[in-house]
Amino acid sequence: MNSIRTLGPRYDLTHNLENAVLNELIYMGYSVAVFISKGREIDFRAEKNNKIYLIQVAYSVAEDKAYEREFSAFADIDNSVKKILITNDDIDYSSSTVYHYRLKDFLAMDEL
Repeated sequence: MNSIRTLGPRYDLTHNLENAVLNELIYMGYSVAVFISKGREIDFRAEKNNKIYLIQVAYSVAEDKAYEREFSAFADIDNSVKKILITNDDIDYSSSTVYHYRLKDFLAMDEL
């Protein structure tokens, strides 16, 4: 018997990863909210000790469409805040303006 509950026909890994990241951010003591800029949603705005972080979460960005979707969310955001992407990918997708953390590394962190 399958004990996983879903609202749709598939198990949504990204949604579950978002929940894990949210719980971990709260555990680390961050104040967390969804962030919307120019009609684009960023999964989380985390703040602690007057430092602000914008965080996108995705199971993977290995496919071009997913990569573009996740990175484009940060396109209109200036560099006064740290922009973070968290995925299960082993490849480092960090750019000059976005830090990429593997989920397992993020979960081992004490703070961002």
